[in-house]
Parts: sequence; C-alpha cells; structure tokens
Amino acid sequence: MEIRKFLNDNAVQSNCYVISYGNDCYVVDPGQEKMNEVVSYISENKLNLLAILLTHGHWDHILGVPSILEYKKVPIYISEGGYEFLFNPELSLFVWREGKFELDKENVQIVTLRENDKIGKEGKVPESCLEFNFEIIETPGHSRGDICYYDKVNKILISGDTMFQGTYGRVDLPTSDPIEMGKSLKKLLTLDENIKVYPGHGFDTIIGQERRYY
Repeated sequence: MEIRKFLNDNAVQSNCYVISYGNDCYVVDPGQEKMNEVVSYISENKLNLLAILLTHGHWDHILGVPSILEYKKVPIYISEGGYEFLFNPELSLFVWREGKFELDKENVQIVTLRENDKIGKEGKVPESCLEFNFEIIETPGHSRGDICYYDKVNKILISGDTMFQGTYGRVDLPTSDPIEMGKSLKKLLTLDENIKVYPGHGFDTIIGQERRYY
C-alpha cells in the first residue's frame, strides 16, 4: 500500500490523498477545482482508479469531484448523513464562496456508507477482502455526516476533519455538534496507538501521540 498526499490549492488548503494497493487506487477528498496534479499522478503511474472516497461534504473536500469524474467515471462514497451535502450549498458551505458545484444525480453513482460498512475493489465487500478493505467509522461533530476510513491491516486512519495533529475540526458550522465531536474523538482514541492518522488538513500524526492532547 502507498499513500500520496496532495495539497488542495484552495482557500483553506485541505489535504487530498491517493491511496494505492498495487495497481488500484482511491482518491480521497479532492478539494480543488482542477485536479490536474492528481490525475497526472494516477495516469503516469498507470493506476486503476476505483472510487472517490469522501470523509464529509464540505466544499473544500468535494470541489474537485467533477474534475476527477471527467478523468474517469467512478463511484463516489460518502456517508448517509453526508449525502445531502453534495446537493445543498448551505450544508456544503458553497454559499460562502464564489462559483457553483453541481452533480447530476442521474449520471453519477453515489454509494452511501454507515458505521462498520466495509468497502473495497467491488464496492461494499465482505470482511474477508482485506487487501482492498476500509472499515467505516462514523465520527459526527464537525458535520453530521463525517466518517473516517480505517484500514486495520495497514494501520491507517483517514480522519477527515475530525482529528488533526494536536487538535480537531471546527464545531461552529451548520450541523456541527461539540458534544458529538467529543464522543467521536474518544472513539478514535481507543484505536491502536500505532495507527497512523491522515487528516483533512495539516500534518500526519499517530493515535498514541494524540492521546496526550485529550
């Protein structure tokens, strides 16, 4: 497995990741209008893009979805609670910025996820398909639809805007809830201390290091 981080060139500099397993890969949280660098990386390395994984539906994590779909039509994975954010600019916070974000429901495949769902090469797959497997952890707080992608075998956690290095995501936005954020952080802190955390903004960290802050 290999993880390549790209900095989304937007007002808040969110993180995008390309996660590859052999020749297959996922794109996580494409957050700039034109994802040329990511697309070039996938193409030049002859990777087979399987899906777009979204940790939540705020604009700085979904802005580049149409650009990725122009390269290849693949499923979009998002939580059940985050689905509406793809079509509601008040929830996605697109009302705070210029420009539009539009997805045609008839021409995109959107897969909604819940706690303990597992995704892989063919979509939702049995737990036995570990090579391509992520388990979903629901982590509401920053928004009602936040989820983390947890690969137990490779000891990684894609945490979105729930857990950052030494801090956590904002809880003063539409559908934010500080109490739920506290519960979500406690849930993540029960994971193995050696789990590497790849957040939606800033630098990587590990669970053991983050336990010192809470």
